[in-house]
Amino acid sequence: MRWKPIFVVALMVTLVPLFLHAEIPLQERPEVADALTVLDRWIEKQVEYHRLPGLSIAIVYDQDIVWAKGYGFSDVEGKIPATPSTVYRMGSVTKVFTSSAIMMLRDQGKLRLDDPVSKYLPWFRIDNPFPDSPEITIRQLLTHTSGLPREADVPYWTDHIFPTREQLVKVVPTQELVAPPATTYHYSNLGMSLLGEVVAEVSGRSWAEYLQTEIFEPLGMSSSSGAPGEALMQRRATPYMLIGPDGARDIFDYYDAGAIGPAANMVSTVEDIARFASMQFSGGPAGGAQILKGSTLREMQRVHWVYPSFSGGRGLGFSVSHRSGK
Repeated sequence: MRWKPIFVVALMVTLVPLFLHAEIPLQERPEVADALTVLDRWIEKQVEYHRLPGLSIAIVYDQDIVWAKGYGFSDVEGKIPATPSTVYRMGSVTKVFTSSAIMMLRDQGKLRLDDPVSKYLPWFRIDNPFPDSPEITIRQLLTHTSGLPREADVPYWTDHIFPTREQLVKVVPTQELVAPPATTYHYSNLGMSLLGEVVAEVSGRSWAEYLQTEIFEPLGMSSSSGAPGEALMQRRATPYMLIGPDGARDIFDYYDAGAIGPAANMVSTVEDIARFASMQFSGGPAGGAQILKGSTLREMQRVHWVYPSFSGGRGLGFSVSHRSGK
């Protein structure tokens, strides 16, 4: 019997142990329906206890969304309910899509993972204080082992004014590596931003355009974008900060991440992310489309860099960790 995983895709992700009986839809099996009822009530209580503004959640089994629901509000002041179609900022989940774009171009023979980044970005250079260290490769950007600093030398997490591409090209040469390439793991939004530049250079389209035409549209992710327009923004959940000393939650202003977009600028819904998740755990077409080969998906998901603690490691765009001894 072939084992198939069940995944819950949301602003949080969890695992539910269920099994498929072909006779009736999974969600209609009594034990599954009971489990969903318990989960539903538990989430409602968590939203109430933690005073969460709202969230959306979806459960994916293989190629199907078997359950989806919103809780609370996407906008508290306006009393707009959160639904499975509510648009959320994806933050660093964006990195998985940027990494997927790189692997698509690799599969098309347009780049190689062990090529130096400078082969595709002739302007890329950075101060390297480590003698005899190798050039930074695309693979190292994917695994966060390039030795690059975490951020471009612009205070965008303070003032939320993000650099343009022109500013990024200008500022990177003024920075310095924090470690020799291929020697340690060091998370880098800058590195992922450079991968977006590689996607644009190799494909002849902007990073956001490439994601739109080569990933979102084939997978039916109609509510996803790397450069969201007004229609999606009107459906976007209002972002709230942590509860302050006065018991209130301030609104966190939306920002366009500019040249850092390939690391953090994507918006989507749980329904769309569920479609992408079903593709990740399949060896064949998802929703009539297969943007990456099954072998490439497995290549991305396996460990390419092990943490010194052996607690996990890095795949190609993925973090890999132990769960329940596995």
